[in-house]
This record gives sequence, structure tokens and C-alpha cells, in this order.
Amino acid sequence: MATTLATKKQSAAIKQRMAEIRTELPYEVDDARVRVRQLTDWKYHMSRHPLPILAGVAALGFLIVPNKRTPERIIIRETPSGTESTPAPAKKGLMAGIAGTVMTLALRQASTVAAQQINRILTNRTST
Repeated sequence: MATTLATKKQSAAIKQRMAEIRTELPYEVDDARVRVRQLTDWKYHMSRHPLPILAGVAALGFLIVPNKRTPERIIIRETPSGTESTPAPAKKGLMAGIAGTVMTLALRQASTVAAQQINRILTNRTST
């Protein structure tokens, strides 16, 4: 392939652009890492949008908590020996225990964050 002045200029321009990209790339990667860390940080989002997040958490909690159940009817029958028998209470499953623990931790964290937000709002009003 013959080299001409145009191909040499194109080659030089491509090399120059590649060098620019190589110098800019580490900074862009660092910026992307910071942005990803920021997007996955719930505390950042809570500080920027506390009311919508608290409303969403309250709605989610309302949907997750089961409705109040009516008590089961317990029928007591006399057995031939004359003693009364009652059904054994139902046992909770493993997932119900884990879900209860997670919800307890989430509610504690949400109430702590809400108290901090209210405290911050109140201190800002009194200082101004």
C-alpha cells in the first residue's frame, strides 16, 4: 500500500487521539466508580430524597404486614377417657423467622434515619 501525505496525516491524527483517550481513561474510570458507589449508597439517596423514600418504605411495610387474622375456633371435645384435647399451635417456618428479623432491622434503621432527619430539620429551623 502506498503511503501518501493524507494517510500520514490520518495516521498521526489517530495516534494523537488514541494518546488523548489513554490519558483521559483513568479519570473517566475513577469518575464511573464514584458514580456507581454513589448510586448504590442508600444513605446518599435518603439524604437527597427523604420524604419519597420514607413514603415508599411505609407503603412497602403496609403491603408486607399481613392482615389481622380472626382467631381460630378451638373446639374442645371430650375424649372417652374424659380429658380435653386442644390442637397444637402452628409453628413458624424458617422463612417467616428470617423475614421477621429483616423487617425488624429495617424498621429500626428507618426509624433512626427518620429521627435524624427530623432532628436535622428542627436544628436548621432553630439556628436560622
